Amino acid sequence: MSSTPLTPKAHAATDYGLMVGLVTVPRLLGLSQRAQTVFAALGLNAGAVNALTAQPLSVKPVISFKTHQMVDLGAMPVYFLLPAATGVTKEPRARVLWLAMTACLVVTYVLTDWDAGTDA
Repeated sequence: MSSTPLTPKAHAATDYGLMVGLVTVPRLLGLSQRAQTVFAALGLNAGAVNALTAQPLSVKPVISFKTHQMVDLGAMPVYFLLPAATGVTKEPRARVLWLAMTACLVVTYVLTDWDAGTDA
């Protein structure tokens, strides 16, 4: 048994949850249209990568779980910088969402058992 608690299936569920949150929460919080668009783009990106990854909750498994790992690692700076670069983080509630999203991404990445692999 691995010492990291997130299996590919749990990672996938977390990614789908992140997608739903990033698409819906900005509107529920009454954030600006710009913030809604930025967070939705980030959420839809996470959902698309997840849906195409070979894992138990995949829609069409065309990329490996290891490739998903590399995409997640490469995308983290974008998730961190895009809201700041677009000025979205000047909105207090958007800044809280941004920090929560960033923390979620980092924790999910660190806790995932990337060596579990799967052929969904």
